[in-house]
Amino acid sequence: MPSAVAVDLALVLAVDCSSSVDEGDFRMQMDGIAAALRNPPLLDAIAAGNFRRIAVTLLQWSSWQSQEVTVEWRVVGERAELEAFAQETEKAKREWLPGGTGLAAAITFSIALLETLPVLASRRVIDVSGDGEDNDGGDAGLARDAAVARGITINGLPILSGSSTLMSYYRNQVIGGPGAFLMPAANMQSFKEAMIGKLLREVRQLTV
Repeated sequence: MPSAVAVDLALVLAVDCSSSVDEGDFRMQMDGIAAALRNPPLLDAIAAGNFRRIAVTLLQWSSWQSQEVTVEWRVVGERAELEAFAQETEKAKREWLPGGTGLAAAITFSIALLETLPVLASRRVIDVSGDGEDNDGGDAGLARDAAVARGITINGLPILSGSSTLMSYYRNQVIGGPGAFLMPAANMQSFKEAMIGKLLREVRQLTV
């Protein structure tokens, strides 16, 4: 990717693939992201930006020592480019290590991805989806604060599945930065709908 390229948004899609996520759940997440990338209004939203393109990468994370980039940084601004990213996402194999939920480590890894991005971005965002709190020795709040200090926004897609505390955990310990928001999914079956709305809102930079 040439360093002279400028984009309206650099976005890390950080997806929970930890032990609580089985193969069926993983496929629903990948299919949901692919559907969000194919959502026709998304292309219109990208075209409405100053540079008419965004940079996106897809990250799978599980325990504190497991973060795998599934789709490398890609600059997208055309329908064919979004389709190519969607197809790679659909074909992705689950990459994970048994253990806990290393959410803080995933945020730290995502910061590094954004800090080494070889293009200029008007906004930098980490899009975190997950079904649990960090229970693998990390502090998501501290990791979030490190991102915000670098001008990075973190948005959250908590998959609630009946949890009475996950929404507040994501609100208080995960999201942060300019325009940060939550887009919860009631369960894995609702992930696609939530991701479609979330990705569109991130590109449009809606704050309400």
